[in-house]
Amino acid sequence: MIPGGEIIMVLGQSGTGRNEATSRRSSPETATVDGLIASPGHAPALLAMEIPVVIAEFASRRRALDAALVEVAGEVLRRDEEGSAPDELVRSMGFSNLAEMLQQLLGVPYAEAGSLVRVAEATRAPMSLTGEHLGPAHSAVATALAAAQISLGQASAIVQGLKPVNGRAERAHLDAAETELVDSARGVNPEDLAPATPELLRVQAAQWVAFLDPDGTEPLAERVARKRGFWMRERSDGTVTGRFVATPEQGELLRKVCETVTSPRRKVAFEDVPPIGSAGADERGAEGVDAADVDVSHPDERIPDQRTPAQQRMDAVELVFARFAEAPDAPRASGEAPTVVITTTDAGLKGEAKRPADVPHLERTGTPVPPSLVAKTLCDGFVQVALLGSNGEPLRLGRRQRLYSRAQRRALASRDGGCITPGCWKPPGMCEAHHTTPWVEGGFTNVDEGVLLCSFHHHLAHKNQLDVVRDRTGRWRALRPGWEYRLFRRRTLRGSALQEQSHGS
Repeated sequence: MIPGGEIIMVLGQSGTGRNEATSRRSSPETATVDGLIASPGHAPALLAMEIPVVIAEFASRRRALDAALVEVAGEVLRRDEEGSAPDELVRSMGFSNLAEMLQQLLGVPYAEAGSLVRVAEATRAPMSLTGEHLGPAHSAVATALAAAQISLGQASAIVQGLKPVNGRAERAHLDAAETELVDSARGVNPEDLAPATPELLRVQAAQWVAFLDPDGTEPLAERVARKRGFWMRERSDGTVTGRFVATPEQGELLRKVCETVTSPRRKVAFEDVPPIGSAGADERGAEGVDAADVDVSHPDERIPDQRTPAQQRMDAVELVFARFAEAPDAPRASGEAPTVVITTTDAGLKGEAKRPADVPHLERTGTPVPPSLVAKTLCDGFVQVALLGSNGEPLRLGRRQRLYSRAQRRALASRDGGCITPGCWKPPGMCEAHHTTPWVEGGFTNVDEGVLLCSFHHHLAHKNQLDVVRDRTGRWRALRPGWEYRLFRRRTLRGSALQEQSHGS
C-alpha cells in the first residue's frame, strides 16, 4: 500500500453526493490515491487487487470535478444571460465564447469543452422573462451529476441523445426516458450488469427517441439517409483516399461482410511432415511424382498474417467488389463489366524492365504496379493485361475473365476445399485459381497443375514468399517463406534390395 493522509471528501458513483460528504480519516483506497497524487511514481507498488479499487476512487473524484466544472460553467451562462450582450463575461476575459475559454484553461479538445457547455446549459436553472428561476431542462441528469453519480460523458450522451425529441414529445414521457437513462448510467436497474457507458447510452437514447417521436422513425431515417455518401480522390503517390457516410443498415452490412471475410477462425499452422529416413518415409509413394519428392525442414513454423485489422478490412472490401464485378448480373457499361487494365511489355511482365514504358502500370492513371500483381492477374485475375511492343503498339490483350473455367474451378473446389495454405479457412468462393507453373512461363491451365489460394496467400506466392510444391502423397502444399526443402530420389523396397545385392556381390 502507498501511505496516505487525511482526505476531506469521500465519493462514489452510488454515494450520497458532494454536499453530504464528511471529513473523516481516509479509507485505504482514498489514502492510496492521495499518496499517488502527492508522490507520482509509486504506481508500481500497487497490488493487482488494488488497481481497480484505486481507479474507482479516481473515477469518483473525477465525477466530482466534472460536477463542479459544470456548475461553474452554468454560473457563467447565468451571468451571461443577465448581461447586455452575448458572451459578455468571457469576452471581457479575452475569449470569444465559453467553450473556447474552457478549451484553453482546461487544455481539452474544443469538442469536449463544447460538450461541457451543452451539459451546463441543460442542467442549470434558467431565468424566465419575469425573473423567476425555472427548473433545469434535464432535472434527473442535473441531480445525478451534482451528486457525482454519473460522469460528464454519460450526462452528455443522455442530453444529446434525447435532443431530437425535446419539445416534440410529451414532457412526462421525456422525463421518464431521462430517468431510465440516468438509472442505466448509474447501473442501478435490475438488468444492468454495470453502469452504462456513453456509447451504450447513445444507443439507448436513440431507441427512446424512436419510441417517443410522434412522427415515428421515418423522418429520422430520411434525414440520416440524406447524409450518406462515398467520396474518393487520388493522391500524388498513386494511393486513393476517401471517406464514406453510411446509413445504419448499410454500415451494419459492411461490418458484417468485413467480419465474415476477415474473421480468423483458426491460426495458420503447418502439418508435421516426417523428415527423410523417418518411419513411413519409404512407404509414402508420391502419386504423379515419379522421380522426386519434397523433404520439408522446420514443419512447425507458421506464416503470420502481418496485416493490420484495417488492412484486412480493406482487402475484404476489395474481394467483395471484385466478386460482384465478376457476377453475371453485375451492372455493365457498354456491355462490359467494370474492368481494370494494366499496361506492360514482355520485359515488364518478367520483371526485367529496361525503360520506363516497360514498367507495368494502370492504364487510366499511369500508376506503377509490381510485376507480382501482373503475374497474379494473369494467373487468375479479373484485370486485363495489355501487352505492348517496343514501339508502344498493342500486341495482345489478356482475357478479362478467369483463365480457369467454371467447371475447372468446381473441380479445384471439390479437391482443395478452399485455400490450401494450412490453417487458412477461406472457402472456395473467396479463393483464386493459382498456376503452380506460372502461365507466362508455359504453365498449363488444368486441374492437376492448379490450386486454390486466397487473395492474400496468392499475392505471397507471386512475390516468392510462399512456395507451392507437391508432398509425398502427390498433394499440393503451401510452404512458408524460407522453408528448406530439397528434391530427393525415392528409395523403393525394390531399389533398396537391388542396392544390397550389388554390394553383396
